[in-house]
Amino acid sequence: MAETSDGMMRYTLSFLSFLSLVTLSCSPGESASDEKPVNGARTEQAEEKDQGAVKVKGEKGRRSYTPEELNEPYSRVSPWRYIVTSPETGYFERMVGSSSLARTVHGSGHAILVPEDITFTDNREWKGILDPGQEKALDRFVGAHILKGIKGAKMLEGEFENHNGEMVAIERDAQGQLVCGGARLLGRTVETDFGLVIPVVGMVESIQWD
Repeated sequence: MAETSDGMMRYTLSFLSFLSLVTLSCSPGESASDEKPVNGARTEQAEEKDQGAVKVKGEKGRRSYTPEELNEPYSRVSPWRYIVTSPETGYFERMVGSSSLARTVHGSGHAILVPEDITFTDNREWKGILDPGQEKALDRFVGAHILKGIKGAKMLEGEFENHNGEMVAIERDAQGQLVCGGARLLGRTVETDFGLVIPVVGMVESIQWD
């Protein structure tokens, strides 16, 4: 019986010592059950504050955009946002998004000739440009629609360099309409914060397949 009491005493002392070590291992002001945000997790209050506006990264001094501005039809945030939101540019959106030039279209400040969907429903020669192995052809096609040096809607006519390093002209045809290669300008432009959008029907140049 005495041995049993001694065993119980030793067990109790060992358990108390263990509890003391656990308590000492916690830093002052903390308990073993305190939880901290994982990887700097944001509070709900901070997340709610950001829901009303979206900041464009890398642009110091740029205002914040509301979800409506980013997603409304014909967004004026950037040429890429215009292409994404426009209901008439689904085909060209896929091409730009699959190319390596999406960032250039988004924020280069260049003018983008944006073919509307009728261009691709009336002409099936583009079929296969999204297939594996045609990445260079796709980049050339998208690059042909990116023009440098156009600063506004009042200076559309003239010769300009495209993203492929080629000189192309925006000029008037026999009917007095502005054309660029095989694309006809639709008579409207959209100025965005990151470049000019020029809606067109037709392709600036035929696809150069690999």
